[in-house]
Amino acid sequence: MKSPTLLLLFVVCAGVAHAQTRPPVDLEKEKAELLRLHREAREAHFKTDPARLQEGSAEEFVYVRDGRIGRVSRADQVKRYEGYFKGAKYFEWDDVEEPIVSVSQDGSMAWMITRIRVRRTQKDAAGKEQEEKFVYAGIMTYEKRDGKWIRVANVSTFEPPN
Repeated sequence: MKSPTLLLLFVVCAGVAHAQTRPPVDLEKEKAELLRLHREAREAHFKTDPARLQEGSAEEFVYVRDGRIGRVSRADQVKRYEGYFKGAKYFEWDDVEEPIVSVSQDGSMAWMITRIRVRRTQKDAAGKEQEEKFVYAGIMTYEKRDGKWIRVANVSTFEPPN
């Protein structure tokens, strides 16, 4: 009876000791990496490159928008952005406020809140350019997988037009 208890205690203590020997996470370095990913997303918009935009996304992505929760595969996200970027040109995709970034103490999860002003044009079915302007605010959540930050979920809001 005592033997299984002692074995369990040993396993728990070994796990705690192992966790305590991990080097501390450089939170500032991780935040800088997340901000670099944010800059890459901006560049992907200006280059209208849906594959590049989705490089760091999970195979299944969860999103919240317009009062709904949805799930979409990375391949379907690329298809969606192909249509969204087709005939589009970006003039602005700029931070209105400095992004707010938080990384968990163990460096396994993070989130970033952004507020971005967007001004773009896109050709309609008749080939006429239509201008679109809006301010987006949202939160992107990340998980660290195999040493890389992966986008796993997003909540999007849009400022009503003036």
